[in-house]
Amino acid sequence: MGVTTSTSSCRCAPPPERTATPGPPAVIHQIQLHNIRSWTHGTVALGSGPQLLWGANGAGKTTLLEACIIAATGRSHRASALREVVARGADAARLTVTVGDEEVADPLAQSTLAVEIPAHGRTQTLLNGTPRRPAALMERIKVAVFVPEETGLVVGAPAVRRALIDRVATQWHPGYEQSLTRYERALKQRNRLLKDALEADGATRRTLALEMRPWTEMLVATGAEIVEGRLALLMALDAPLAEAHREVAPSEGTIAMRYTSRENYDPSAPREKIATMLTQAFADTAETEGYQGHTLVGPHRDDATFFVGGNNLAATASRGQQRSLLLALLFAEIALLTDRAGRPPILLLDDAFSELDPSRRDRLVERLKHLPQTLITATSPDDLAPNLVAAATAIEIINTDEGSEAKR
Repeated sequence: MGVTTSTSSCRCAPPPERTATPGPPAVIHQIQLHNIRSWTHGTVALGSGPQLLWGANGAGKTTLLEACIIAATGRSHRASALREVVARGADAARLTVTVGDEEVADPLAQSTLAVEIPAHGRTQTLLNGTPRRPAALMERIKVAVFVPEETGLVVGAPAVRRALIDRVATQWHPGYEQSLTRYERALKQRNRLLKDALEADGATRRTLALEMRPWTEMLVATGAEIVEGRLALLMALDAPLAEAHREVAPSEGTIAMRYTSRENYDPSAPREKIATMLTQAFADTAETEGYQGHTLVGPHRDDATFFVGGNNLAATASRGQQRSLLLALLFAEIALLTDRAGRPPILLLDDAFSELDPSRRDRLVERLKHLPQTLITATSPDDLAPNLVAAATAIEIINTDEGSEAKR
């Protein structure tokens, strides 16, 4: 994919090789939502295989998938802060995802992943009722995702591509989510100090500069961990993405995904070298930051570029090529997140079939046959292939005066 990296000093090293004998796949048995967006209180029971969540736009289908993503990554794909999912007027929200082996119905063999989200304050994650770090939840569930927010992946804003990379890296790299959270907290504090300095006098600016120093140091340390993890992820995605793209679009040429940044990192550089480059970047932009009032360098400004046949897709991609890339990335994500025991992730498809042409829909349907569980949203079963609907468990999602509900 145009990148290689050393992982000798990286705590974000790839997981071990898969074992020869896979265990039972994990599936979601139940989702419970309390004061999450349009859900005042609701419970949705799920089985293995395709699970079709259908209903009118705004009924609350996507919120169910969002809950699964939050449980798996600690983040929402639709909100910059988790408190944004709290229903209007509510003091707090809670989501609970019950996960267990596909073939085991014993409640004692299940794990309950809960996320408690106050409208003001810090989110708490619980595993089987005990407060734990988000990483403990992520060990129980992994998800591969196709969402409308990423259909502009090729030509959209860099934030879309960063979000996809971070979502996959969070589930693949131990410690990545913690580094990302610490980086974001440091960035928020540093930007606040830079903004305050804009209107301060000389003495106050000097005081603020001293206060800023530890936050800058934290950005360098955690930023180097994030960049190292992202580069390792792109290297790991290289083979599965190329294979998936050949399957989806055999005539379109070889695909490559490259990490792009102001610092132009050597993909093989160790974390210490990345930190040195970030330190220099902060020094180089310090004066300009003082005028603009926000942090101008770091992984929150980085991007990724896609090439097919050596051409930058952002400048040349047709709509069909963009859809091919999205589907190839999804298949590569499934391959990468299949654990070392050979158990694949749960697949989440939000209105995916309306975004794909018939041939790509057929390839996706074929892939679903080999996965333990897929959650699919659609406005109507009629929007999907009859053979998929016949194999799926259909659950209608409706929006009533009391909020969203599941109706079988």
